[in-house]
Amino acid sequence: MALRCIRSFAAYVEGKPRVVKAGTLVADDDPVVKGREASFQSIDAHLQKRGRGVEAATADPGAVRTLTPPTETGTNPGPGEAFDPAQHVTKEVLAYLDTVGAMEALRVLDAEAAGENRAGIRKVRDQVLEDARARDAASE
Repeated sequence: MALRCIRSFAAYVEGKPRVVKAGTLVADDDPVVKGREASFQSIDAHLQKRGRGVEAATADPGAVRTLTPPTETGTNPGPGEAFDPAQHVTKEVLAYLDTVGAMEALRVLDAEAAGENRAGIRKVRDQVLEDARARDAASE
């Protein structure tokens, strides 16, 4: 069984210096473990601890809360909002275009052409529309 080092340390093992960093995996029969068991934990214990979530910012020690993944503010429009390419950098516009169908891609590309008309978006217009059409066909 493998063990995970929970705190870094250096030691002489079988007459040779050895450094074990936190997070390193070692076999449970590795000579570095003998006498240093407190510096290791089983993989199962590590995975259980990771699955518990993050402690809430409360006065109650150990209280946990359910976490939701962060979202990139402003990258995707909310309900009823239209994506405005002028409000985003090229990378964000292209990332958005990678997720939409042909109609939306055409609307955003036309808005871009009428506004900023950035070369980084303009030069991939045909490929973006082709990919959007393929997404539409795949979803039918």
